[in-house]
Amino acid sequence: MDKEKYKPVGGEMTDRNWPEKGQSLVEGQVIEGIYVAVNRNVGANKSNVYVLETAEGDKVGVWGNTVLDTKFEQIELNSKVGIEYLGSKTSKKSGKPYHDFFVGIEAPVTDNEPPF
Repeated sequence: MDKEKYKPVGGEMTDRNWPEKGQSLVEGQVIEGIYVAVNRNVGANKSNVYVLETAEGDKVGVWGNTVLDTKFEQIELNSKVGIEYLGSKTSKKSGKPYHDFFVGIEAPVTDNEPPF
């Protein structure tokens, strides 16, 4: 069977995760790629896994948390996305720690806007 002709059922396949399994995120760590899919209700915690296709062609799974889930709700598929881990922060409301991220999309350049 030629698997390239078919879209996988049950979620988009990934080549690896960010961070790699068994590795911890380090403040300042970044990943960039095209947002190609989201796999919902994954694992025991029913998490979202956002799939980015990197410039090297790897499909990388990024496990969601409240911060990432809220930000990815605003991003359309096929957008170029950059994510930077900002470290562990403490919630002002609950006093509990959480992982914070910068998430941005590449803005298209139009004829009316300068490219900077």
